[in-house]
Amino acid sequence: MAVYYSKPVLKSLAQGDRLAFIRQFRHVTQPELGKKLGIQGIIARNQICRIERTSRNLRPERLEKIAEILNFNVAMLRRWDFENAEDLFYQSLWVEELCPDFQFRYLVPGRAMNPTHALFKEKYKKWKEMRRKYIRGTITYEEYWEWKLTKA
Repeated sequence: MAVYYSKPVLKSLAQGDRLAFIRQFRHVTQPELGKKLGIQGIIARNQICRIERTSRNLRPERLEKIAEILNFNVAMLRRWDFENAEDLFYQSLWVEELCPDFQFRYLVPGRAMNPTHALFKEKYKKWKEMRRKYIRGTITYEEYWEWKLTKA
């Protein structure tokens, strides 16, 4: 049976929906991911489906294993701490996918005012550069998302 993949669609910012997006972006089926996690038989698909549909957060060790299998930065999928500047940045990367017409504009101060500004200033500069390349067609959607998942 032939399987056709299309561009994944992010339904919400919930951890399960983000996992489904990454899994689909990597062209991995639910049963395949389940088997790579060591889940045997018909239960493999059911377990991954349950993970993707639930509002509960993954245990850190399970999250690390999934990140290793699907080759992405664990920060893209972990439970967000809104006092953590890095988590705010990664949330912004996902919001861009959820609301593509939303315009991001971060006015970078001349000097960093606090640790959040420092981190955001550094990461936003590279994000802006990659986004510009994507919009201009210098890089593909896949290359842009590969950067987000592994290098952002």
